[in-house]
Amino acid sequence: MNRYGTRAMEHWRRYAPDRVAALEHPQAFFTDLGAEIASQVSDLSARLETNPALRLEMTRSSEQTYLQDAARRMTARRIAEEVVMNQLAWVHDPSLPLDQAREEWEQTRPADENLIAWAERAQDSPYPMYSTVEIEDKATEWALPTEFLDGLLTAEIPSRYLQEHADVLAEAATIRFLREVR
Repeated sequence: MNRYGTRAMEHWRRYAPDRVAALEHPQAFFTDLGAEIASQVSDLSARLETNPALRLEMTRSSEQTYLQDAARRMTARRIAEEVVMNQLAWVHDPSLPLDQAREEWEQTRPADENLIAWAERAQDSPYPMYSTVEIEDKATEWALPTEFLDGLLTAEIPSRYLQEHADVLAEAATIRFLREVR
């Protein structure tokens, strides 16, 4: 059993002991679950590493150091692990299935148009410099890369920029949802 299967088994034993007891072959179940998680983490991590929208200004160049490249890959892997573990391993509140919780969350979450309004206000500001802290806070809040927000702020038409990068917004929405249901 790999580390993902071990973590999932420990979590289930703590938060859903009845479900573990109901498993006919728990060791085999968590071994298979761990292998599935590892496969999906690798796939998602590779997609995140090569996604042009997420690498807006982090393209490989002679200026990019080995440490920057390693940090980018590690960040992609950690994001992938968080997303996949939340989808496959963590046991959530059984009172509301995950798909229903997501539907409810979608109806109450902040609209992506708020990002457009934020970018337009920043562009209209008489001070052309954007606060790094503000961008980092916004990136954390929205689960978006700071490079994405930098691109949004410099886009000629912010709404078109969001349309062109809808896949990044969708992944960020999934991450925010999973953060909240934890």
